[in-house]
Amino acid sequence: MKPLLILGFFVIALFYIVHAKIPDFCSLPIDEGKTPPSGSDFVIMIYYDATRDLCYPFKYLGEGGNANRFTLEKFCMRNCSARAEQVYPMDVSQACHLKKDIGKCYGTSLRFYYDSINQKCKKFLWTGCAGNGNRFIDQETCNATCSGIHDSGIEEEEYEPDTPIALILGVVLGIIGLILLTVVIVLFIKNKNAKKNHKSTQHVAQELPLKDTPAQELA
Repeated sequence: MKPLLILGFFVIALFYIVHAKIPDFCSLPIDEGKTPPSGSDFVIMIYYDATRDLCYPFKYLGEGGNANRFTLEKFCMRNCSARAEQVYPMDVSQACHLKKDIGKCYGTSLRFYYDSINQKCKKFLWTGCAGNGNRFIDQETCNATCSGIHDSGIEEEEYEPDTPIALILGVVLGIIGLILLTVVIVLFIKNKNAKKNHKSTQHVAQELPLKDTPAQELA
């Protein structure tokens, strides 16, 4: 009984130690900031969702906001999540042992992961958020990081054609979706500016003094 109590206290203490290291800004809500006077374009940044213990992309307008804002998902998880070492280990070669994770968003970006059983870098479609460190921008980086790493096990190797139609279609659809999103945002901004200009014109018209108009003479 006593060893179990000691183990329980150890687990609780470890839990509080891990969470005590997480900065307070990780619990801040998403903040898009505001558009600067220069009117520069927005950028895509990453924020930490404390309720889901995941990092998601968001549109940062360029000025203001808060500290819950990162350039890459791995930086976001390493700063804010107690699972950071499990999904984005500091020793990047340890990520080569992780299973492929396509993520939890709806995009389609071509990436590579390392199959440690078959000792091969393979293509996959990443959805654009979440996932793990076994994800590389190109095959060369994947090979340079994971070459020679092997895990025992039985796993049927997936068929991977030289020019996968699904990958090409996915990338094309992703580009089309991005173009449509950009068009919608541009139209929204133009419509918003047009409304502001219309209100400004009305306000000026109300402030102008009325001109005296002579009455028409009877014929």
